[in-house]
Amino acid sequence: MERERDHGAAAAGEENGFYYHDDAQVEAMQRRVDAAPPLGDDPYTIFRLPAAVRERHRDLYEPKVVSVGPYYHGRAGLGATQQHKWRLLRDFLSRGKKAAGGLGAYLRAAREVEADARRCYAEGFGLGADEFVELLVLDGCFLLEFFLKKSEGQLAAPGGAKWAWHHMYHDVLLLENQIPFFVIEKLHGVAFAGEDGAERDALLDIFCKAFAGDLPSSRTIRPPSDKTIHHLLHLHYECNVRNPASDNDKGRNTIGDANGASLAIWKQPAIPSPRSGEGASRKGRLTSMIPPAAKMEEAGVTFKRKATPRDVFDASFRYGVLHMPAFVVDEGAKVLLANLVAFEQGGGRAARQLDGSNLVTGFVALVGSLVNSRRDLEVLRRCGIMHCMLADDDAVAYFNHVVQYTTMDYDRHLLACLFRDVREHCHWNR
Repeated sequence: MERERDHGAAAAGEENGFYYHDDAQVEAMQRRVDAAPPLGDDPYTIFRLPAAVRERHRDLYEPKVVSVGPYYHGRAGLGATQQHKWRLLRDFLSRGKKAAGGLGAYLRAAREVEADARRCYAEGFGLGADEFVELLVLDGCFLLEFFLKKSEGQLAAPGGAKWAWHHMYHDVLLLENQIPFFVIEKLHGVAFAGEDGAERDALLDIFCKAFAGDLPSSRTIRPPSDKTIHHLLHLHYECNVRNPASDNDKGRNTIGDANGASLAIWKQPAIPSPRSGEGASRKGRLTSMIPPAAKMEEAGVTFKRKATPRDVFDASFRYGVLHMPAFVVDEGAKVLLANLVAFEQGGGRAARQLDGSNLVTGFVALVGSLVNSRRDLEVLRRCGIMHCMLADDDAVAYFNHVVQYTTMDYDRHLLACLFRDVREHCHWNR
């Protein structure tokens, strides 16, 4: 009888133009609504790229040799290096013999931050607490030993193979292939307990010295000891890409700079385009386009290599001359630049702290605008700006891909003035 009454109420509701819903369903949905974080307040720092981006160029975003974190854990084809990680865990444990409790101390330390670490991932994964804690210890100690051996002049790859080491190095800097940096700090603290400040400085130095030279900049910066670091790719960004909007540069340390003056810091102000304002969306799209290199040359632009650039982003345009630093495009640079762009574009806590500077995205957009054909590559080669270790067609396709999946306010980013001045000089799209 009760079911018949419910059915009758639902039928009556439908006849009156509305539907009857079970109170339990409403309550369940309301709980999910209440649990959703406010827009722009997402806690994650590690996330997957949209499938449309990743699947077109898996070689740029997915690990080839070694997995780090849960997203590629257990993936077919990475098993040999998974076994190698256990060897490096053994080597790392031998460094921290003074740690009370041995391996158990590391497991306890990881268990303390397991819930916080899980919240750093934008997507769920099918690992229970014990499995995830084991993963954090294995992968965190692997990363520490991998880079400690690098600082000691050893290549921590199976058999010491150089090719395998380089693949592993680029794999651990993939955006989707990360664990939270506070986990690495926790494990390092168990092995090398000491004064907090000195301990963190030593930890940052291990990685920052390894990152030196990845981008053709004059100096690599070590972030201040109190800087929040979310994962290794974020630390790489902080060491090689400076965001003038977010940090006061006082007290920043440089690696290998006796004068303490960082040549990797570039402070070009973001000046709004005079075309901003009314019709900004349409004109902003126009501002985003500059001619390819061959067309610019036809329009009278001269390309010159900067002899002493401040970093790879130090491009300028004056009196019809585009000055750019020399840079190399090879397989490693392809992967690193694509993931740095993805990091800037990705959202979450880490990207919000960049305050929209998008320096890497702007640089890649500049090069992608210049390189649309083999003729464009030849122009940049001839003047000593681009040293391309890829087939010409591959290089053109690469920059087109990276630029295609970026979103940026081209009127207000750090290269906005250069883009605008080039267009005005060439009378592009007028």
